Amino acid sequence: MRQATIQNPSAGPAIETIRRTLCLSQEAIARLLGISVRTIVRWEKEGDLPPPLERERIDLLREVVEIAKDIMNEKEVEIWFAKPKESLLGQRPLDLLSSFRGIQQIREVLEKARWGIF
Repeated sequence: MRQATIQNPSAGPAIETIRRTLCLSQEAIARLLGISVRTIVRWEKEGDLPPPLERERIDLLREVVEIAKDIMNEKEVEIWFAKPKESLLGQRPLDLLSSFRGIQQIREVLEKARWGIF
């Protein structure tokens, strides 16, 4: 009897959503994730699956973008991520997206905004 294999969803749609919302090129998202543009193309267009750690980071990025879209319109989201924030010690959210810790900091700021906690 063959075991059923669990199919992981492709990272392509999540990467496309992140790129579209934040107006990032494949080159920019590749720099952000610290990987090659070719890898982004493989994940996004060819359906290759990223390693588990990268998949987790992409999922967290997507979640943060979705939270931002819940509390702002899409154009405001792009601007919000591009401008320095006092709540992030003067850093731009875009600059913090390259690490798990940075993503968590952004998530905390967005959740506070979502619930009106200042």
